[in-house]
Amino acid sequence: GVGGWGAVERCTITNCTTLGNGTNGIFLELQKPYWEPPRGYRIIGCHSQANRFGISDWGADGLIVSGCTITGNLEAGFDISGNGTAGVAGRGGILTDCVIDRNVRDGISVGNTPGAYTIRGNRISGNGGHGYHQHDLGDGYQGPAAEIVIDGNDFWDNGLDAIRVDRPMVDAMFVDNRIRNNGRQCEAAATGSGESVWYARRAMTDRSACWRADGHRGKILRVGSRLAVVVGNTDTDLALADLRPDAENAWNEDVPPPGAAYELPAPAPVRAGITVNAHFDSATVRGNRIWDNSSEPTQGYGIWVTERGTCVSCRVEENDLAGNAEGALRCDSRPVGGRWTRNHTDVD
Repeated sequence: GVGGWGAVERCTITNCTTLGNGTNGIFLELQKPYWEPPRGYRIIGCHSQANRFGISDWGADGLIVSGCTITGNLEAGFDISGNGTAGVAGRGGILTDCVIDRNVRDGISVGNTPGAYTIRGNRISGNGGHGYHQHDLGDGYQGPAAEIVIDGNDFWDNGLDAIRVDRPMVDAMFVDNRIRNNGRQCEAAATGSGESVWYARRAMTDRSACWRADGHRGKILRVGSRLAVVVGNTDTDLALADLRPDAENAWNEDVPPPGAAYELPAPAPVRAGITVNAHFDSATVRGNRIWDNSSEPTQGYGIWVTERGTCVSCRVEENDLAGNAEGALRCDSRPVGGRWTRNHTDVD
C-alpha cells in the first residue's frame, strides 16, 4: 500500500523472489483515490514467477523497475492499471533491462493510465498473447494515454502482435525496437474425441493430431463446460496453465474423462508487428526493424492499421518492414496527415 506518507516515499525492493502468489508477485497500490500518487519507489533485480500478475503498478508515480525476470505469470508479466483499491493506475514510470518471457497472456499489459511511461531495453518474448498491449481495463483514467515511450526493446516469439494499441494514445514514441517472428498463435481450429484423446490435470493428448509446435499457445481449450488455457504444444500434446497460481490444476471443473470431445478455436486472422486498433494521435514510429525470418513465417505485416484504428498527424519514418509473411504495411483506414517517409519494404 502506498500514498499515505506524502509526495515522496523512499522505498527500494531488491533481490527478492516471488513465486505462485494469488494476485501479484510485487505490486504498489495507492490506497485512497484522493491521495497524490507518490514518487520514490524502485524494484531492482527481482524474480517474479507464476503469480497472477508478475509486477504491477497500481498507483505510483515514477516507479523504476530494472533488471528483473518476469516469467510464467498467468494474467500479465508487468501490469499498469487501475485494478487496485483506489482505481488509480501508475504513471511516469520506467521499465528497463528486464526479461519478460513466457507469461500465459500478455507480456506487458497497460490500461487506463494517463502516461507517461518508458519501456526501454527489455526482452519481451514467448508470451501467449501480445508482447505489449495498450487496452481498456475498465477502471481508472478514461482519456488517452500520453507520451508512452517504447524504445529499444526486443520483441520476439509472442503469440499475437508484438505491440497492440486497443486504446487511444497521444504523442507515443515507438523507436528503435527489434520486432521479429511474432504471431505464433497460428494453428487452425481443431476438434477431436475418442480413443486417441486423454486428459491430465495440466495436459491434453490427441495422438491423431499433427499440430505445429506452439501454434495453439494462448488459446482456450474447451471440453464441454470445462475450460483451460494452453501455454504450449507439441505435435500431439498440449501443456495447460494452472487455473490459479496455487491450483496445480488447469481446469475450472474436474479433469475431463478420456475420449471427451474438445475444441480449439481458430487463430486471429491477422497478426502483426505493430497493430493500431484505436485513435493514434501525433505518434512517432521510427527506426524499428520489423520482420519474420523463421522457416514458416507467422507475423503477417510489419505495421497494421485496422478499420477501427486512426493515425492522425503521425510520423512513421525510417522503419525497415521488409520480410513479413503477407506484406510490409496494411492500412484498412487511411492515415490523416503526418509523415510516412523513408520506410523500407520488400518492393521499396
